[in-house]
Amino acid sequence: MTAMLVAARPTLLRAGFFFVLLPPALLALSAWVAEPWLVVGVVFLLFPLSRLVFGALSPVGSDPTGGGRRWLEAVPYAYMCALACAVAFVWWCLLASPAHWFDLAGWTLSLWATFVFGTCVAHALLHSASPLERLAGHLLSGAVGYPLLGYEHLRHHRLAGNTGAAEWPRVTEPAWNFTVRRLKRVLGETVGPEGMLWPESRGAPQVRGLRLALAMFAAVGAGFAFIAGMAGALMWAATVVLVALTNQLVTYIQHWGLGDDQLSKARERECAWEDDCRFQAWMTLNLSVHQAHHHDAGLPYHRLSLHPESPRLPGGYVLLFVVAMIPPLWRRLMAPALAYWLLHPGDPPSAGHHLTCVVAYRSV
Repeated sequence: MTAMLVAARPTLLRAGFFFVLLPPALLALSAWVAEPWLVVGVVFLLFPLSRLVFGALSPVGSDPTGGGRRWLEAVPYAYMCALACAVAFVWWCLLASPAHWFDLAGWTLSLWATFVFGTCVAHALLHSASPLERLAGHLLSGAVGYPLLGYEHLRHHRLAGNTGAAEWPRVTEPAWNFTVRRLKRVLGETVGPEGMLWPESRGAPQVRGLRLALAMFAAVGAGFAFIAGMAGALMWAATVVLVALTNQLVTYIQHWGLGDDQLSKARERECAWEDDCRFQAWMTLNLSVHQAHHHDAGLPYHRLSLHPESPRLPGGYVLLFVVAMIPPLWRRLMAPALAYWLLHPGDPPSAGHHLTCVVAYRSV
C-alpha cells in the first residue's frame, strides 16, 4: 500500500495544476453570491500563506506520460471554459443589479486578479508547438486584457538579458521606471504609428496573432460596455491597465539584477529568479520556474523543474508585487538575495514550508 502511494505521489502533485481553475471559479462564485471583492481578497490574503500548506517543489521534476500528460495538456482549455463561464456570471450579475461604485471597484480588482493568472495560461499556450494552441494563446491574451502578450514575450526571449531594450531591468532601476519604459517600447513596436500592426506587415504570423488578440480584446470590452454601460467600459479599461502594469512588474521581479549591466554574458546565460513554492508553480503553470523556462522555452509547462543554479526569490509573487512598488523596501529585501546567489550560485536556499526565506539571505 505504501509503495502504491509513493508511486502515485508524482501524479497527485501534478494534478495541482488544476488549481489554476480556482480564480475563475471564485469569480463565478463571487457573482453568484454578489460579493465582488471575493477573488482579490482570497488572492492577497490567503495565497501568500499557501507555502505553509503545500511546501516547496522537489528540486528534480518528472515527465508525465500517457493519460496524465493528456490531462495536463487539457488544463489551459479547461481554464478558458471556466473563465468564459465566470465572465458570463459577472455580466449576468451586473445586468441584474447595477453596481454601486464600491462594488465596481471590487469587480475591477477581482477581474484583475483573475485575468493575471489567465496571462500565465496564455503564456503556456503561446509557447506550444501546436499552431492551434498558439492561436488559443493569442485569443486568451486578448480576453484577459493584454493582447500584446504574444509579441511581447517573443521579444523578451529574443532580447534576453538586454537592459537597454527594457527586457531585463537595470539593477539601479525602480520598478515603475522599468514598467513605463518597457510598455512604451512594446506599444510603439505593435500598435504605435510605425508598429507592426499596420498594412506593410499584414501577412506576418505575429501580426495575425496580434490582430486576433486585439479582436478578442475589443469583443470582451464591448461586452462589458453593452452590459453595464459607461461603468462597464471604465471597469474594463481599469482592469486592462492593471493587467498590463502587473505583467511588467512580474518581469521586473523575475529578472532584476540579472541583466547585462550587472552580469557578464547575461544575454547568453538568460538568468532569472525562481521560486520553489509548490502552490505558486501550480497557479502560474510553472511560470515561477523561470530560469528553467528560459533555458528551454519550448518545453511544456508540466515538464519544467527548478534550475539547479537559479537565484531564488525571498518570497512569492504576491508579496513581492507589493514590495516592488516601494523601491527602498525592494532593495533592502532583494540586494542580500542577489549577493547570496552571486557567492553561492550552486547552493540555492529553499524556504520549505516557511512563508519566506529572507532570514537565510540576511546572513550573507
